[in-house]
Amino acid sequence: MTSSSDIQPFIINIGNEQLDHLQKKLDLTTFPDEILPEPDDWSQGPPLATMRRLVEYWRNGYDWKLAESKLNTFPQFITPIEIDGFGSLNVHFLHLNKGAKNAIPLIMIHGWPGTFYELTKVARILTEEGVNEPCFEIIVPSLIGYGFSDSAKKPGFTCVKQAEMCHKLMLKLGFEKYAAQGGDWGVVIAHIMANVYHPKHLRAIHINNSDIYEAPSFFKNPIYWLQNQLRGPYTTVEKTGIERTQKFLKEGFGYHLMHRHRPQTIGYSIQDSPSGLLAWILDKLHDWTDDYPWTDDEILTWISIFWFSTGGPTASVRLYYESARLPSDDKPKDTNWTSCPMGISYFPRDINVSPSAWARPMGNFVFERTHNAGGHFAAWETPDALAGDLKDMFRQGGAIYAAFT
Repeated sequence: MTSSSDIQPFIINIGNEQLDHLQKKLDLTTFPDEILPEPDDWSQGPPLATMRRLVEYWRNGYDWKLAESKLNTFPQFITPIEIDGFGSLNVHFLHLNKGAKNAIPLIMIHGWPGTFYELTKVARILTEEGVNEPCFEIIVPSLIGYGFSDSAKKPGFTCVKQAEMCHKLMLKLGFEKYAAQGGDWGVVIAHIMANVYHPKHLRAIHINNSDIYEAPSFFKNPIYWLQNQLRGPYTTVEKTGIERTQKFLKEGFGYHLMHRHRPQTIGYSIQDSPSGLLAWILDKLHDWTDDYPWTDDEILTWISIFWFSTGGPTASVRLYYESARLPSDDKPKDTNWTSCPMGISYFPRDINVSPSAWARPMGNFVFERTHNAGGHFAAWETPDALAGDLKDMFRQGGAIYAAFT
């Protein structure tokens, strides 16, 4: 399917100089004290004992080269993509099931604090074709500023620009029609793509959760407000979801405000201190999951990809700052209702578990499913459930599947 000669195979190969530098940084780690009501209390952030254990394992047990070899079992590529106003930026991506017959091209888009690594489990499942199941050709890019893609070198690289990158990557790979899936920032980026590139190219999108945190407003969305009023009382499950969402906005939104207002300030910490980067992201891996049993190797591979990323950890958080300052001409592309067929999956321990009725202003929902387990990183925590939703949404014989045949 590829149509360009400048798409090159990519192998992760972190050099000894970078590994030695990380080792020196870890050796010099200085830990704060802590005042907690009880051991293993996460109310103020990662507990000291947890951090000590992980940093010590990172120093004297964790094998990045082993993790690197496992990551390199995935077919990876890198290619320059011309982004309007930013010139040519190298984009790193996974490409699974390349050239599969009758496959649906699906670009899967991560967010923060995720990378391409977050999507590796579900990507493999989606390339296992079963009886009467759709076949997918999976593309997983590292967003600009993440993983082994370039970072932008001037202001203004917003989520709209990330959407442009994803679309141009799919076209460069020869896909004139394709689907998109996203979680976290991937929700926003996929929704922008639906507004801009449907119906000519983008035929359907699926998102992990909604990007809407409040009920429809009478003044902004009178039709959806009325539908929400007529639907009756919220169920017990919906009330629990609203409570979790409100708690997140009240007690867990500080990282977002820091990224949005002062990315450079936090950048000095996460760029210079591997333990600082670990704490900043580990806090989210713990709080945003449904008691997922993280192994130390999983955590440290997740964090190491940020540490060794092409642009450095700070580049990833600038997306919040830039996207909060979208030019007014671009904002409708993010917020408009879209006629593009949409699917949505709800997981009870996500950061936004609002009622499905609240998401209606986003677009034309044709598939919806609520799960009884899973959190924000569904592609990693519950990959079988997420993959099942995608297979059902795009099932053979369905209207969406027909859009690709």
